[in-house]
Amino acid sequence: MQHEITSPHDLLLPGGSLAESGWARKPLLRYNREQIPFPPKRFKEWHYFFCGDETFGIGFSIANIGPLHNYSISFLDFKNKTQINASSPCLPKDSLLVMPEDSYGSLRFKSEEAECGITGSREKIVFKSQWKNFKDGDSLVMDFTLWMPQGDTLYHCFPFTQEAGQFFYAHKIAGIPLEGSFSLGALKGTFDPERAFAVQDWGRGIWPRETHAYWGGGSGKAGGKRLSFNIGWDYKHSDTSAAGENAIFCEGRIHKIGDVVFHVDENQAEWLKPWTFTSPDRRFELTMEPILDRRTEGPLGPSHQVFGYYSGEVELDGGERLALRRVFGFAEKNIYRWGLVEDRAPQ
Repeated sequence: MQHEITSPHDLLLPGGSLAESGWARKPLLRYNREQIPFPPKRFKEWHYFFCGDETFGIGFSIANIGPLHNYSISFLDFKNKTQINASSPCLPKDSLLVMPEDSYGSLRFKSEEAECGITGSREKIVFKSQWKNFKDGDSLVMDFTLWMPQGDTLYHCFPFTQEAGQFFYAHKIAGIPLEGSFSLGALKGTFDPERAFAVQDWGRGIWPRETHAYWGGGSGKAGGKRLSFNIGWDYKHSDTSAAGENAIFCEGRIHKIGDVVFHVDENQAEWLKPWTFTSPDRRFELTMEPILDRRTEGPLGPSHQVFGYYSGEVELDGGERLALRRVFGFAEKNIYRWGLVEDRAPQ
């Protein structure tokens, strides 16, 4: 079942539970943190982007995770298979960060070593950032413009089942045309919107103290058409019976699909064997050939964000099948031990 939300209303009921679970192609649900019946230390609010092409990638996240505000960056060199990960947390009382209540809002973060700003609108998102001494005394400077799709995008929300009132609400966009530049010391690079893309993960919610989730996406050409996709699986302690987040985007239109299962050998140290992705209705049948595992080990738990090339077939609404050949993208597994962070909150 894939329940589409079609009328505008508040995300939460007066008691704090979700008014309606499902997915939407437009911003119909109004998020208001004043309606959340949990203390602020339980809030999870983030804005994550991956920006890149087949040569370089930069992932960055600005987040309010209750006791902390945090800005983090991963700088990825796919040709040389190297990565640099950095994080800059600060206490909310020392922070400029105010998280917007919609995914097109603007924000600013500043700490001793890093600052960034997002200026958002329905047409474009402009991101500017400077991180001092990012590597060997060199600063990382970024200036990106993300040209936001004017067709369908994907909003989805579902409850968690461990505790009444827990939920996740997200706006995920795959295949955003990306242009801009970055510099890291003598290394300078540019992104061309004809081949570079961005992925957005805007999330708000109250999560279980410990859970995990799989997520993935990619962007490229198939059958002469611009195509991208967003996939997710196995949000532990969740109820996604109304709808999941699996969707194909083609020429500005969303093609909503059902469950997609991630098949990955989690016993390997590097997670660099092929991943396969299958759906019971056979509308999503892909294999990813990995090239880089962005592995991090933070206080929340281990994270594997694996980048590589997708190949296989997908089926659009109406039955048209498109073949994908080496479409660049990623797939990941994250473990979230939010309780470890929440317990650090001032009493």
